[in-house]
Amino acid sequence: MAEGPYLGKWVSILYRAGQGYLDRRAEDSGITGGCVPFMLCLYLKDGVTQDAISTYLNVDKATTARAIAALEGLGHVVRERDPADRRAYKVFLTETGRLLETTLRAELKTWSGIVTLDFTDKEQDIANQLLQRMAANAVAAKAANWDVKCLQGRQRKGNK
Repeated sequence: MAEGPYLGKWVSILYRAGQGYLDRRAEDSGITGGCVPFMLCLYLKDGVTQDAISTYLNVDKATTARAIAALEGLGHVVRERDPADRRAYKVFLTETGRLLETTLRAELKTWSGIVTLDFTDKEQDIANQLLQRMAANAVAAKAANWDVKCLQGRQRKGNK
């Protein structure tokens, strides 16, 4: 039996190409593709802590701190001490940052259209559902400290 494909290769290609696309399309604002998820998080809920952003995006605190510092340097966000916890910072969009939302969302929609160019609507839905499930599995594995024994209770569909 032939070995199956390594999914990471395809995910990596999609990720790197998407970053390149966003880097090119958002360069006028100074935002890199890596900062876009942080902006999207703030568009959902402005004024959250850096820790909440890290948790939501499933990235480490250092990555969040670097991205927020870059966005702050560009004038797209400001950080303020959390009055309830003086060790924490809350992050707020500036007017400049808010004005980018329409453009960033349009570019993300265009990118999605590019990578699903020859997909039917049903195939697009299936691809989205499968990618969401793969991400959930990855997050569960990370939460289990990569101990696959903890995941064995989850059965493969079609393999009983």
